[in-house]
Amino acid sequence: MEYKELELLWKQYDKKLDNLEELNKKLLKEMLLRKPQKKLNRLKVGRIYSVIALPIILLIALHPHFNINNITWIFILGCILTLSVIFYLSLEGVKSYHILKTIDLSSDTIIQSLVKVTKLQKIANNYKKSVFILYPIITIGIILIGRSAFVFNIKTIIFLTVFFIITYVLNIRGGCKYKNQIDEFEKDILELKEYSEKE
Repeated sequence: MEYKELELLWKQYDKKLDNLEELNKKLLKEMLLRKPQKKLNRLKVGRIYSVIALPIILLIALHPHFNINNITWIFILGCILTLSVIFYLSLEGVKSYHILKTIDLSSDTIIQSLVKVTKLQKIANNYKKSVFILYPIITIGIILIGRSAFVFNIKTIIFLTVFFIITYVLNIRGGCKYKNQIDEFEKDILELKEYSEKE
């Protein structure tokens, strides 16, 4: 075998090795993308649910009270309080969903993804803080809307107080859970960054 033939074979072999290495990197990157992509999809679904669920649940629960006989200034005040909280939460949910929708892990740079995640963290922090104020406001609003259904005796007051405390704690935990999901998503993106830097 002549030297030129040997050199040609070696170059072909070297090219195959390069192609194989490129394929391995691509497969590894796709594998690393799977986990954050699943989390991204879950976060999107969660935001859609948060925007749609609360208004529907409240509409179903309170619709019997929407009649002409109940329209008083107390009822209107309850509607204003409730709708203002729903509007704020829906606006934050839509903003979060819009940011999540713009994240494309396969084409965005790591820095671009991290900038978007930072915006999400800011919204999540605002939600965590606002729960302490917004939840009592919406609770008062709901009670004012449905006051005709309540007979205010000691049992009702105890029930409403216990119900408020339990749901208040659950809302605070929900805000913390959402923040933790975003933090985990950020960790996955940082892992991708580490892998990209090693390439």
